[in-house]
Amino acid sequence: MLSTQLSYGVAFGALQNQAESGDQYLVKKFPNSVLVVVADGVGHGEEAAYAAKKAMHILNMSEGESLTDLVKRCHVELTETRGMAITLALIHDQYRVSWLGIGNVTVVHWHKTVGAKTKREELLSQGGIVGLRLPPLRVSQITTGPGDTLIFATDGISSKFIAIPPMCHALPQTIADHIFREFRDPKDDALVLVTRWKNAEVRF
Repeated sequence: MLSTQLSYGVAFGALQNQAESGDQYLVKKFPNSVLVVVADGVGHGEEAAYAAKKAMHILNMSEGESLTDLVKRCHVELTETRGMAITLALIHDQYRVSWLGIGNVTVVHWHKTVGAKTKREELLSQGGIVGLRLPPLRVSQITTGPGDTLIFATDGISSKFIAIPPMCHALPQTIADHIFREFRDPKDDALVLVTRWKNAEVRF
């Protein structure tokens, strides 16, 4: 089962003195895949949180639609909001990943190679703002493997984290907490989500 091969951890927080964060996430299991979403509402505070939470609600109600259809639905529903950046990754069996990114959510794939070394691949998003300005949508594909790590981060996390390989034997939650603690910008909402493939059984 896919859900026994994949684990995740997340760390997030709102801008100081703000009750809600505009950075939101979703992990939704289907019979043969897992949908992972990270969204960053434009700005911060209640209005940013409203846009991102509305998108998470829409996506949580999904029943296996394509990534392009999901983004288009969010775009239509968010036209009266500030809009948001978003990245969606649909993780299939056999370590296959389909993904679609709009705006400034950073995604890094660390591929485990021979001798426990890792190779970095940055997944580049398209420009635009969901709810305001949507580009022609393009879904990309990558193949991962046992021990690989995918890290999603909003712009409240300094991009300097990209250069540092994740700890090979650490749990995803430990990695997420470390990145959040060391690279967070306290002047913005921030969120980092880490997924990792394992051979041993792992529960969500």
